[in-house]
Amino acid sequence: MSARYQVTLEWGEAGVRAAAADVVVIADADRGPETAALHDLAPRTSLVLDATLASASAVARAALDEQERRGNRASIAIVAAGARWADGSLRPTAADLLVAGRVVDELAELGIDFHSPACAAACAAAVALRGATETLLAADAAAIHPATHRAGAER
Repeated sequence: MSARYQVTLEWGEAGVRAAAADVVVIADADRGPETAALHDLAPRTSLVLDATLASASAVARAALDEQERRGNRASIAIVAAGARWADGSLRPTAADLLVAGRVVDELAELGIDFHSPACAAACAAAVALRGATETLLAADAAAIHPATHRAGAER
């Protein structure tokens, strides 16, 4: 029997479809087209928040505010957007994992810390790699969009 965690982490469209949560956080480092698609799939009864590295703290605060507004523990589903392979399937990205981990860390700082093992792993990565996060995001973007980054490097 598994515990029902307050904070969970899922990926992509399947993850947002499965998100029966009071608050859905879409973690997308580059706020790409995946963000809008995931918004369209999010449960209409959920508060949907967009998270980037820059907004992780504000997103965590908004989730806590929603919990306080409800007067009860709010369930929070963090959905890492990922990218797409050429065939349209989900391509998990390090950048979105680190954004999700940063949100988990910020939630824990606010006292919301009953999170799933996937959240714990993402948080550990985000905390351990905090000093290298910007470099990792740039490297991840270059791996996903090599033509764009190669052209920029040739200038």
